[in-house]
Amino acid sequence: MSYPRAPESIFVTTRNEDQMHKRLAVAALAATLLGAPALAQQGSPNTTPGAVTRVILMDIKPGRGDGFWMDMRKNLKPISDEQKRQGLLVDYTVATKVTTDRPDDWDVVVTLTYPNWAALDTFGTRSDAITLAHYGSAANRTAANLARIENSTIVGSFLVRNQTVNPWR
Repeated sequence: MSYPRAPESIFVTTRNEDQMHKRLAVAALAATLLGAPALAQQGSPNTTPGAVTRVILMDIKPGRGDGFWMDMRKNLKPISDEQKRQGLLVDYTVATKVTTDRPDDWDVVVTLTYPNWAALDTFGTRSDAITLAHYGSAANRTAANLARIENSTIVGSFLVRNQTVNPWR
């Protein structure tokens, strides 16, 4: 069975039309790429963007619960308290999960809430002085971080942006 061919003249374009289509496509792509970040930061009429939260899901290794909580109380809590006092963090929370969905499931979630996206740009630099003051030296800080690996595994870590739902107008 033979299908009728479309007339060739439908698909033929002049050189000027090809150039115009290319320019139009490039302009549309540029407008999309340049406008997307502004729209993402702007939010929508439905919500107002707020603080940014790092969510860290951890699985405490078997028999390592005491070591995990000792490190949390001795190191991570005082550091987070100081980061909050200095305005690096808006808040932080620690919660435990009471159910298990699979063998490698998480047991503890830590959330670190930053004022906004820009706070993440300078967080490392600003936090460095806090952690050095707490541990006394970079070597002690590194040793504590390496020891931390013995107590738990990070199952997941991600950022979320808090959203306030706008009232209906």
